[in-house]
Amino acid sequence: MTNVITDANERSAARSAITEILHRYANLAVEEADWAAMAELFTPDGEFLVPDGRTFPPTELHRIVNGHEEPTFVRHHITTIQIDFTSDSNATADSFFVVFTHLAQPDHWGRWKDSFRRQADGRWLLTRRQPVIEGYSPAGWWGTVLIPSLKARA
Repeated sequence: MTNVITDANERSAARSAITEILHRYANLAVEEADWAAMAELFTPDGEFLVPDGRTFPPTELHRIVNGHEEPTFVRHHITTIQIDFTSDSNATADSFFVVFTHLAQPDHWGRWKDSFRRQADGRWLLTRRQPVIEGYSPAGWWGTVLIPSLKARA
């Protein structure tokens, strides 16, 4: 059996660190995104799973939108975060999000299903990020740009 964090202060610090990663990612995922900074939020073996089932390593996050018309304005907002510790060094997070772009407000929304691992230096980093899209505006970036490109790649 794995040990789960039981000390209240340690648990609070871990929740804070994980929440900081979630908010940092949302802050970086804007027009002209800082892909290198986003990759640093992941473990080297981390992965980003796109809705069509393909996975990307953190150093290739830019490939998800490269070659597509990128939004001239995009903001990710996190609304509710549930963090569960599965061991003293692993956690999952289920976060609701909504995205606004220049094409639609809101553009798309859903959940981020994330996994985290505590590093030897105490930092928590993403090991897996999976956006689950629950809805989108047909006139938005998700509906007019990304969905058609995902279907074309299938």
